[in-house]
Order: sequence, then C-alpha cells, then structure tokens
Amino acid sequence: MTSLSFSQGDTILDGRRLCGAVAELKNAVIALFWEGDEPRMGTLSVTLPGRVSSILLGEKHSTLSLMLGDQLSAKYGKMVLVSTYLSALTESSAARSVLELSKKISNMV
Repeated sequence: MTSLSFSQGDTILDGRRLCGAVAELKNAVIALFWEGDEPRMGTLSVTLPGRVSSILLGEKHSTLSLMLGDQLSAKYGKMVLVSTYLSALTESSAARSVLELSKKISNMV
C-alpha cells in the first residue's frame, strides 16, 4: 500500500502566512493553498491539460484557482485539483506570491 505525501511550503505577504501543499498521484495532482496556520478548503477548481478548466465550488478566488491549475497542469501534464482559501488578503494582492509558492513547492515534488 502506498501512502500519499504532500510537499509543503509557505511564504509571508503583508505579515500574513500563505501556505501550500502539492501531492502528485499517478493520474492527477492535488494542490491546496491557504492563508494562516490552519489548512482550509476554499474555491475548488479542476484543470485538464490543454487549458480546459472549471470551478467546481466557490467563486471568491476563482481566477487565482484557475491560474494555479493552468500552471500546474502545464508542468505535470495531468489533471489538477486546486483549492484556494484566502481570508484577509485579496486575490489580486496575493496572486503573485501564491503562484511563486506553487512553483517552489511543485519543484520539490
């Protein structure tokens, strides 16, 4: 039996901690991004290679979730599920930092 392990990382933006975790499965990638110390589920998207993507749940951070899905799907060539939760930071202020965090974590997988 194989266990699922996540590569994790974090960064600080405007005094707030942004965290991320990425796990690669045989046919997909799961990525979680959240603000704060406690992992939380947020806007959920799915992206298939070739830039076919949809929001499954939520809408607050839909643009960022789709951007992360596109980035990770292009890197891995697999379906990607992304959850994005930001409580105090806005999507536009956090986008660059979260995308850079995603790159950093996905290079660890």
